[in-house]
Amino acid sequence: MPWNHLYRCRSRLFSSSASAVFAAKKSFTKEAPMIVVASKPPLTFSNIEHVYQSKPTLELLRALVVLRLCRSERLVHNAAWMLKQSYAILGTHVTNALVKSTFFGHFCGGETAQEMQKEIETLHQAGIGAILDYAAENDVESPRDLNGIPQHLVSARTYDYEGEAECDWNAEVTIRSIKEASKTHGFSAIKLTALGKPELLFRMSAILVDAQRLFHVLDGPSLSTTKKKYLDKLIDFPTLKAGFINAGNDMDEHELAQLFQAMDLGKDGHIDYLDWLSFVNPMDLTMGPLTPYFEQGPLSDKEKTQLANMMKRLELLAKAASEKGVRLLVDAEQTYMQPAIDHVVLNLQRQYNKERAVIFNTFQCYLKDSELRIRIDLERSKREGFHFACKLVRGAYMIQERKRAKDLGYSDPIHDNIEATHANYNKMIDLLLENNETSDFMVASHNEQSVQHTTERMAALKLPKSGKGVYFGQLLGMCDPVSFTLGHHGYEVFKYVPYGPVQEVIPYLIRRAEENSGLMDGVSKETRLLAKELRRRALPSWLLTSSP
Repeated sequence: MPWNHLYRCRSRLFSSSASAVFAAKKSFTKEAPMIVVASKPPLTFSNIEHVYQSKPTLELLRALVVLRLCRSERLVHNAAWMLKQSYAILGTHVTNALVKSTFFGHFCGGETAQEMQKEIETLHQAGIGAILDYAAENDVESPRDLNGIPQHLVSARTYDYEGEAECDWNAEVTIRSIKEASKTHGFSAIKLTALGKPELLFRMSAILVDAQRLFHVLDGPSLSTTKKKYLDKLIDFPTLKAGFINAGNDMDEHELAQLFQAMDLGKDGHIDYLDWLSFVNPMDLTMGPLTPYFEQGPLSDKEKTQLANMMKRLELLAKAASEKGVRLLVDAEQTYMQPAIDHVVLNLQRQYNKERAVIFNTFQCYLKDSELRIRIDLERSKREGFHFACKLVRGAYMIQERKRAKDLGYSDPIHDNIEATHANYNKMIDLLLENNETSDFMVASHNEQSVQHTTERMAALKLPKSGKGVYFGQLLGMCDPVSFTLGHHGYEVFKYVPYGPVQEVIPYLIRRAEENSGLMDGVSKETRLLAKELRRRALPSWLLTSSP
């Protein structure tokens, strides 16, 4: 099976403009009133009584039918066309009723927040939190340029920029989600492309990459030639001075000394990578006298206004989340926008993660540089005294990223194979568990091996199952054996529960069907368990016959 199909199913779990997480029986801080230590025996994800005991028989039957239909690639790949024909022939009322009773009912919580209360309560009783996401989208077609990649091959939502008013509306939706999440001190998730112009994030990222490149041009040959890790590289005063002289800069030695002292945050006579990046102005991305050496031109006045508007929206959301005891997940996006997202998240974390983890970044572990970026941000949080917090995913843009790399002639940013991604994902889990006192993170994965690995490492490190900032996340309608088993054993696990008008949620439903079509092994196991439970409940055998 092509591993790109596996990737599409291991997408970013919470790729929405506004979502709220309802934690079942969870506390907001790491100090839980009751500490349950992770048990040493490995978990098994095949105990059907644990998985399905809270689900009525008709719901299990619907799940079996829907998941088996998802295994039909012909049906899934033609779903958009079939729905279009159904709306034209049967009409909106009949088509919406059919969708709501099948795919919508399986993958979504309801059309409104009020409709989802039954689903939320069911999850709550199983020890699972709920992630509320207003998942409505404009249409089934790609809403913006994806480098020629069809939307159905990109397993995360993308946004078209329709103006600042649209961004304000997206922020207001998120505020409402935060208010809902505050009832249980849960999470809310956002995408920066819903709050600002994507092209602005691209421009910001290009400037930030210039700042990083300039550091590597200047870092001292005598100090760093044998040091491959960014965090080990250093610039001393003679090196900085020589670099300015070679560039033809006319700053005198006193001015250069003042610049060096301002950048040497550790006051140890060296500027390292973190010192360097900390000198970037968060609001206009300038670096004082270093700015003229960027290849990218500075932000225009219009871009600065757009950046200020985006930061104002983010500050509004972060402040609301902090005040209401909610944690804010910021989704990852394409690599050519990610440096800007990391920059924005870092500055929010500096402000709001001082006492507890409020702002979470997202790292896509199929990227070759993900380990380096995590280690840099982890070290930065320790130096500056704020909590590191993130969500770990495998990735959602593989086909698009590889096409762009090929078209523009740069190295493929993604690991060569899925085995390397799995290894990197588990390695990052280990790293963050070992730094548990200063970091919170979510294992957002449908991969049983990664979940099992996490629970075993928690047990080995004698970390509690709950109350220590280690979370798990899966999508509603998918990976139930993992989610319900974790909930049964007392781990902090969450289900992503999208909602919205049926017709406007269809793009989301099509992506979920695509993902299930791609992950045959996982779906096959889940359908086998569903059939087993239905047999246990003594339904007629003809309902349980496997599809050819």
